[in-house]
Order: sequence, then structure tokens, then C-alpha cells
Amino acid sequence: MRIDVDGSRLYFDVDGVGYAIDGPSADERPTLILLHGSPGTSDHTVFKPVFRRLTDVAQIVYLDLRGSGRSDDAPDGIYSLERWADDLDAFCTQLGIDKPIVLGNSAGGMVAAMSGIRHPDGPGKLVLSSTQGRLDPQRCLDVFHRLGGDQVRDTAKKALVDVGDMAAFADYARVCMPFYNPTPRQAPRHTIFREPCARAFHELGGTWHTMDFLDELSNIRCPTLVLAGEDDPVTPIEDSEDMVARLDPALVRFERFERAGHGVWIDDEARAFAVLEDFIRSS
Repeated sequence: MRIDVDGSRLYFDVDGVGYAIDGPSADERPTLILLHGSPGTSDHTVFKPVFRRLTDVAQIVYLDLRGSGRSDDAPDGIYSLERWADDLDAFCTQLGIDKPIVLGNSAGGMVAAMSGIRHPDGPGKLVLSSTQGRLDPQRCLDVFHRLGGDQVRDTAKKALVDVGDMAAFADYARVCMPFYNPTPRQAPRHTIFREPCARAFHELGGTWHTMDFLDELSNIRCPTLVLAGEDDPVTPIEDSEDMVARLDPALVRFERFERAGHGVWIDDEARAFAVLEDFIRSS
């Protein structure tokens, strides 16, 4: 399905129902919106099918960010966290989604956080998974070196510090991404590569390298769950600690996962989904 938002059609899909009727009883479920990472090189399909297990507690909406997956490119070529956050707010307004739970992984977590910053009355809850408010390349290089040695660190340095073009990121994907998680990842089979958005986000000088919204996190006014793996080389756990330190302590819940990397459900599915279900159900 697609909906027009500010000149671009955004693709979304839905799993589960918002109002479940079981005989004499009825259960109104919250809307859980999932935001993928790696704009331009990933899309909503990375959440399928594993997140279907949450349809007992929420209606799930999968959204492709502008410029990613099956959504349209930005007509003016501008891709930013602020624009994606505004897209999300407009998307919810058009569909009548009130106070959704917004879960973002990696760059999707950056968009989710920016949504809470720019539209503090929008999300009902946030889940910030394997994400960061500011890129610290040295932290990434240190973890890549610990996990994979000199070649992995040096390849990451070429992509994150020295060159940072799509050719460097092709090498990065081949050499470094296998170290994202202790559990071997399945190669994505259904994601669509979108070069304009990928370049705008990943290359040196792009959104990932220039963002810094850590000091704005105090503007978030809804309950926020932060998920982080201790073996995550691309958004090291210190990045999550920095975010937690700036969020309202009365609203934040921080869950650390040992022997887990980028996207903690890949390495510890049972605990990750138990935590998510508990957070969704919590008042």
C-alpha cells in the first residue's frame, strides 16, 4: 500500500488487527510502527517475518522511509532525519494513527528519536534499538578490531573515515557486516537498493556523519525503551549509554544484551521479544 506524503508516495504494509474480537470480549491494540535502518540499502522487509510474533499485542505497520525500499525518492533530493520524522508525523495524521509505538532500528532509531524531538506529542512510546545520536567512528573501529582484527578495522576505516563512497561501502558490506552479530545473519533477499538515498545518508558529509541530536533528546516526553548489544560494532553500546544519559530518567528503560550485536533480536530473540512485549503492554 502507498500513501502520498509531501509529494512522495510512501510504501507501508500491515500485520495484525487494531481491534481484536474474540467472542464476547474485544481487545483494542496499539499500533507499532517499524522503521528500518540503512536508508537506501535496506527497507521494511528486514523485520519480516520475525516481528509477526508481536501481532498478539499490537497491530504492526511496516514503513519504507522516503527514498528506500518501495517508497518514492525525494523530488528535491533532500534526505534527512528531520524530513523522515516529519514524514512519519504526516503519515500518522493521514491514517488517523494516534500515539503509535515507534520502533526504529539503527538509522530507524535515529528517525524515531527525531520524531520524539520534533513532534513530542506524536509517539505514545519509542523503542530506540541499536542506534546513536552522534557517530563516533573511533568507537566503531575499536569494536570492529576487537571482533575481527586488522583487516576488518581497516576496511571499516576506509568506509567511515578515509574515503566513504559507495565503492568503499561495498567493501565494508562484504568484509565488516558479517561481524555485526555473533549469530550469522541471513543475507537480505527482498531489500531494494536505492542509490540516491544511500549516498545521501552513508557517504562522508552525509546525514550519518553530520547528525548530532544528543542534546535534544531531553525534549522527548514519552516512555522510551533503549535496546543495545554489547558486541555491536556499528552503533557501539557506549552510543546508547550516551542517549540514555540525556533522556528523562523517569521515562527511559535501558536493556543491555550480552553477546549480542546490531539488532539484538538476531542474537537473543526470546529475551528481546519478551522485553518488547512487556514494554508494549506497560501503562
